[in-house]
Amino acid sequence: MKILFINLPFSGHIIPTLGLVQELIKRGHKITYLLTPDWKEKILHTGAEFSEYQDNKKLSVQMRNAYDAAIKLAAGFDLVIYEQFFFLGKHAAEKFNMPAIRIFTSMASNESIMKEFVNAGGMFGVFRSKWVCRQWTKEVAKGIELKTDCWLKEILHNPPELNLVYTVRNFQPYAEDFKEENYKFLGASIYQRVPDKPFAMPPKKYPLIYISLGTIVNNAAAFYKKCIRAFEHENVQVIMSIGSLVSKDSLGKIPDNFSIYPFVPQLEVLENTDIFITHGGMNSVTESLYYGVPMIVIPFMTDQPLNAKRIEELHLGKKLEYKNITSEIIREATLSVMENSSIRQQTLAMKKELRSKNANALGADIIDEYMSGYC
Repeated sequence: MKILFINLPFSGHIIPTLGLVQELIKRGHKITYLLTPDWKEKILHTGAEFSEYQDNKKLSVQMRNAYDAAIKLAAGFDLVIYEQFFFLGKHAAEKFNMPAIRIFTSMASNESIMKEFVNAGGMFGVFRSKWVCRQWTKEVAKGIELKTDCWLKEILHNPPELNLVYTVRNFQPYAEDFKEENYKFLGASIYQRVPDKPFAMPPKKYPLIYISLGTIVNNAAAFYKKCIRAFEHENVQVIMSIGSLVSKDSLGKIPDNFSIYPFVPQLEVLENTDIFITHGGMNSVTESLYYGVPMIVIPFMTDQPLNAKRIEELHLGKKLEYKNITSEIIREATLSVMENSSIRQQTLAMKKELRSKNANALGADIIDEYMSGYC
């Protein structure tokens, strides 16, 4: 089977899918992954073929670039798999009368969830205006017949028959709205990853706190300094990933119990972590839960506030507001969650549920079964 994967160049939307790509290739399927040029090396490492579209800082242009490239490429494929925010994926497949499968790397979306995503700000904030959403969609989808007049509505009201979701149903808000025959909850995408640079875990002497704000929110020097003040005199060990926009030297004197890096191999660190201070992106959340690590979530945008809300509802950690945060708040919240036996028990129960699934093998099984109906 020849499969065309299409995605937008956002790390949290790509990384979970690469394990599925590897699993499908292992089963003998041929995969071509369509992305921007900077992802070429990582895609080729999976064993997939790589095809590119031109990157653009303007999302509307980037989205159309991906669609136009897909149309030139898609003839001869058997299946299109696309991530939810590339809403034209289903249309590209239909143009060639082939089936499409959609992947949710965040939680599955309904009207209430999409409204929360938009109201949370970030790049979606502009779409609070219905007029802006209609005009933007019209610009992107020129010449393509849509079911609705807004791309966010198109995600909600023009779904493919089969949708794969990288979380468990128990974590999904409004889970009853997503029919089991159409929405398959896979769990966490855990697979062998090659780090960009060699990494050696520091020897562990005390409980380990891991701090990372992900790949988008990484220009937060003031926050990192607050974390240093919060834990410099505590009997804890801290690994802090600060991204590429903040230099270690700009943070002042680094205490002996801190290890600071631009980036770390997150799975390796989480496997040894006692608590994770995170922005709350879905990829980080599911990986943390897979290793049974409770969280302090400091959300910024899009799905992060809803993920943080869900973590508190399920008693898996605590949410903090970035605008009000101090060193004292960080320290007190972190130590209280570390000492909370109920949160620890709930987190371990979620770990057990996530580990009962092999997300990418399950996803490949579902795809193979679904496509058997087209043979």
